[in-house]
Amino acid sequence: MTKLPYCILEELDARPMLKMLRQPEFRWPVLGDGLGRDYQWSQSQWSLLETLVEMRNQHSKSVLIRLYVSPDDKNSSYYIIKLDQASLSLSSREDYTTNTSSALGNRAALLSLMVDAAVMLGAPKQAAQTQMEKALDFETKLAHILIPYENRTSENMYNKYTLSRLQRSMPQFDWLGFVKAVVESKDNPGLSISSSEPVIVRTPKYFKDLMKLINSTDSRTVANYIQWRTVFSKITTLSRRFLYRYLDFARVTTGTTSLTPRWDKCVNYVENSLVYATGRLFVDKHFQEDKKLMMEELIEGIRWAFIDMLEKENDWMDQQTKNKAIEKAHAVLPKVGYPEFILNDTYLTEDLEQLEFDEKDYYGNVMQTLKFIAQSDVSWLRRSVPRTEWFTNPTTVNAFYSSSTNQIRFPAGELQKPFFWGKEYPRSLSYGAIGVIVGHELTHGFDNNGRKYDKNGNLDQWWSETSVAAFTEKTQCMIDQYNDYYWEEAGLNVRKQLSFLIKTFKVNMQISVTPFWFLGAW
Repeated sequence: MTKLPYCILEELDARPMLKMLRQPEFRWPVLGDGLGRDYQWSQSQWSLLETLVEMRNQHSKSVLIRLYVSPDDKNSSYYIIKLDQASLSLSSREDYTTNTSSALGNRAALLSLMVDAAVMLGAPKQAAQTQMEKALDFETKLAHILIPYENRTSENMYNKYTLSRLQRSMPQFDWLGFVKAVVESKDNPGLSISSSEPVIVRTPKYFKDLMKLINSTDSRTVANYIQWRTVFSKITTLSRRFLYRYLDFARVTTGTTSLTPRWDKCVNYVENSLVYATGRLFVDKHFQEDKKLMMEELIEGIRWAFIDMLEKENDWMDQQTKNKAIEKAHAVLPKVGYPEFILNDTYLTEDLEQLEFDEKDYYGNVMQTLKFIAQSDVSWLRRSVPRTEWFTNPTTVNAFYSSSTNQIRFPAGELQKPFFWGKEYPRSLSYGAIGVIVGHELTHGFDNNGRKYDKNGNLDQWWSETSVAAFTEKTQCMIDQYNDYYWEEAGLNVRKQLSFLIKTFKVNMQISVTPFWFLGAW
């Protein structure tokens, strides 16, 4: 049984993807000359809107425009539609906007992969070279109009429109038609979208520049780029010749030196796709309830220490702001181990019944889970936010802070050695290991992003201007210190502000790193 999927994957080779690329909305223009009429792309029949919609709905893939549903930053009890810029093929915007040796190498590796992937799927070599160069040039221009990471502040990205106002502001694209096509589906029969629908447009300037870029680029190039992103996201689901070609690309861009074993890749995919079912299996076998009790006690101890520092050692925050900070610290809701609903067999079964897996169709299994995931956030629209619930995969080895619910989250996967030590060990070990992580997550509620949200998770300026100024002054001190560090071998300084205010995206939340001790006297 273990060899069957591998043999079938090799036998099928590129056929599952080629079958997808025959669909009108997914036709890749570069393949037309090599594969004939069934793959011919027609400019007159191609629709940018339909392609973006189907990519989002069927592939859970956002290209050019990202649409998702999450709590309204200023009314965090309710969900709202948000529109944002999407990602690029390479992980860093600077890979396109700079000409360092690393950036040039990554761009060259990307172009080579784009050309080879097209040829491996049936495109003529010269056509692939010419058209993929144009597609990469389009993506490079796209990178230049992306809103830089350091400018993506909570205030800048909260721009509330109705769809009718958005349409008037940017008439080059059918925004109402796009949102309706994503949200109004047979999977969400109760949802209806009108021109009065409120949306948060996180990057208005990007969208305006995007429309200009699309209008100044020939449709074939835009279509080639969009379908490249489809192929790129699925290339590792194919046979080993595609995997090895991707490995050559990854060696340059990430330093990867070997393929992940197929069994490991499949296990990870199941774990990350069926998060609650696999989380339940993990919790049943590996998580003891005494861990949860001990962790909750530890969190309360660190909360007490944090508030004590805030009251006694912080000499730069005014009293009114300090009082509100203490209120917020008391209101932080800790979540430990796993969401309770994963113990409900009926709930888990309702989800799983929507999926029908076939051990002989790996590509098809991937596609139906992606479609399932694509609709999972949309289904929350019109519902109130379950503020005391959480939706983190229990197997995750990480911890999180949610600004919209003012929660700190510690999944079961994180509560193991070397982060967490059981009752048979001195408590000091857990305080020194997982305790640092608890303090780290707790202070996210008061860092350069989290401090903008009040105790109820609403975007609200509850700090006084004097406290904001003092905070900015003290963080600048650390930024200046980091800016002075120089790495001789690389001939580079640490990257200034980004080195200190590192941001990572966790469960669609912007989270930045601030030391636990930032509230103390410096």
